[in-house]
Amino acid sequence: MDAYIEQLLAEMPDSAFRNVIQNILDEPIPEAVKRNLLKPLQPRKYQPIPPPRKAKARKRKAIQEEFDPIPSHKVLRSVEDYQNELLGLFEEPEELAFRQTPWALGSFLRGWQMDVPQGHPQGADPRTFLESVEPKIREKLEEELRVLRGGLKFQLAIKVELVKANLDGSEEFMEPILRHKQEAVLHKNEIKAALEEAFPRLQETLEKWTQRGSGWMVVQVRTLWLDIARYQPLRGGSYIPLPPELKSKKAVVNVKNMDDHCLRWALRSALFQAADHPDRPAKYPTADGLDFTSIDAPTPISQIGKVERQNDLAINVFGWEKGVIVHHVSKQPEDIPRINLLLIEKAGKFHYTWIKNLNRLLYDQSKHRGRKHFCERCLHGYKREDLLEAHRPECKGIGQTAVRVEMPQKDKLTFQNHHKQLPAPYVIYADFEALTTKVEGPELDPTKSNTQRTQHHEACSYCYVVVRCDGKTEAPAEYRGPNAAEHFLRALQVEERGIQKVLAKPQAMRMTNADWESHRTASRCHVCDGLLKGDSVKDHCHITGKYRGAAHSSCNLKLRLSPKTTTIPVVFHNLRRYDSHLLMQAISKVEGRMSCIPNNTEKYISFSLGQLRFIDSAQFLQASLDKLVSANKPEAFHITAHYEPDQYKRALLMRKGVYPYEYMDSWERFEETQLPPKEDFYSKLTGANISDSDYTHAQRVWETFGCQTLGNYTDLYCRTDVLLLADVFENFRKTSQKQYGLDPANLLHQSRPILGCSPQKDRSRTGAAYRL
Repeated sequence: MDAYIEQLLAEMPDSAFRNVIQNILDEPIPEAVKRNLLKPLQPRKYQPIPPPRKAKARKRKAIQEEFDPIPSHKVLRSVEDYQNELLGLFEEPEELAFRQTPWALGSFLRGWQMDVPQGHPQGADPRTFLESVEPKIREKLEEELRVLRGGLKFQLAIKVELVKANLDGSEEFMEPILRHKQEAVLHKNEIKAALEEAFPRLQETLEKWTQRGSGWMVVQVRTLWLDIARYQPLRGGSYIPLPPELKSKKAVVNVKNMDDHCLRWALRSALFQAADHPDRPAKYPTADGLDFTSIDAPTPISQIGKVERQNDLAINVFGWEKGVIVHHVSKQPEDIPRINLLLIEKAGKFHYTWIKNLNRLLYDQSKHRGRKHFCERCLHGYKREDLLEAHRPECKGIGQTAVRVEMPQKDKLTFQNHHKQLPAPYVIYADFEALTTKVEGPELDPTKSNTQRTQHHEACSYCYVVVRCDGKTEAPAEYRGPNAAEHFLRALQVEERGIQKVLAKPQAMRMTNADWESHRTASRCHVCDGLLKGDSVKDHCHITGKYRGAAHSSCNLKLRLSPKTTTIPVVFHNLRRYDSHLLMQAISKVEGRMSCIPNNTEKYISFSLGQLRFIDSAQFLQASLDKLVSANKPEAFHITAHYEPDQYKRALLMRKGVYPYEYMDSWERFEETQLPPKEDFYSKLTGANISDSDYTHAQRVWETFGCQTLGNYTDLYCRTDVLLLADVFENFRKTSQKQYGLDPANLLHQSRPILGCSPQKDRSRTGAAYRL
């Protein structure tokens, strides 16, 4: 190191930079510190340039173009290059500034744009960015106010680069443009308040992208736009005669003021009502006590709120365009009496008047010819005054939904969803395996695309098993081949039609002597636990014909199964995060009514196709399938034992299986006649390889079950997962029915049983009703 630095100093002319290096060498500091300080001057060892990572492709490419590593066997970089590199570390970031956009409409509409360079420190966080550029935005708005010589409306928009990690290991980019509603500014003193309204709205819009499990994260702010338009607000002025259709209503007081303070005269006519000649200004005191500080004259509608706050008033402003329209609805507290004003217009001139009788003004808005009572917030009319009074506490204003809170009349809460107590007649358990086909493509080009895919997951095989409510099953259905997801959905629709035929022909009731005795002595309904008062009927399972107990006739009818409406649950483990994506790629190719309950734009709590309802067992049992299998006793796996009676083989299947997900990237892999090497079991998702014991277990499974190809191994792996899932969830269903009297297959996800919602818990207490 010393020889190289000395040679470098000898070739370097006298400069401040040379003195800095010499001072570092002369200082009595540890050698390690010196090496770190002088590290940028050392020659770099040659290393092949790795392919750019997707999230930083553009930044890495720019760096490579400027600081391309030079092989050690080639000529070293010049001293000037080292100087530029070292001094570049201390350069100030480029200052952000607005430039005018090319589009404009005279002096009425124009735009300004601020571009944020790649890697600029102020663009890393949108909140920090907006705070840092706020002075520039305020300066630009003040400049526009001077140029336009009046009011303006502005709108901010920011383009933000977002990134999301996909399940297949790729990263997806998006650059949404976020806007807020236009803000009006009449004076430079209003700019601060307008920006305080605009910034939070931009943040709220961004949070809709990045919250609620969407997976999107902010990379950088790319662009800020400031769009400005001339604003000519409606404002009152001197006297204008009322139109004939308004004058005939005798509902409006129009003061004949000759100045521009018509708003003040309209308020005076409402606050100091004249007994006669209310249109004469002389009838009202000029010492009215109203505070009009900083209020323009004529007064625009945008300043009505300020007038309200300064004078503790509540003012509604309506307009007239062959009927009543709404300009401003007061947001003042309900206990402040409303003053209703009407803004009339003639030849571009506006004038405020006082509405002394709103009911008269709005009378012809409906066909009812009797007396009417109108709400001044939403303009809805009522025939009786008591109906209007009942409406007022609920009214939220124009365009808002009235909300009525009604407490139940009954003071007791009882369990009502008795049909959820019954076991679902049929449940289907399923799983997919997928090919992870590698996607090769060019480097990310920001001008053409913001997404670079590295893998494509394609469903290549599936397995499912149908379990009846009494535990009986049919042989697992398996398929491996092209269009597996579409093939799966069509196969389920065949199963659906078969189940409908079974439900359409209920089994006859079969009763033993014990059942007859139980029914004869029954005093309570086995469904609702209520007392039987001579209206008991025999309830039985329509699938098996087994007698279930005595029940009220009404309760028995609630438990009937309809072939057209009975839901058939289809259970996947981790459906919400993975399998649903495979199904959604094919669900549009099959016929049937589709509905879903979304968790967000990409994940679903549940979705249905016809009577098939897809649910996620991981929403009930929040653990991996391997851990769930380990938590159950070996003798509890009845379905697995039915299809694999050999105890030794069954023990192998119940141990955590291994599968080369990353290795299975083409259909030709299924024809290979041996397991791939251990290194090919590496998983990008976990970033780790399997252990020696896991690989030994995979080899033992291959040999024990006589697998000839990787296709056989894939079928065995998929079938095993389905059978184990069926046993685990069936055991969970039995436990839930025993503890809570509810079947999880009838639910969408696990919710903790609460007081009054679990029939079994209700019955364990005194009575099945709870006082509110």
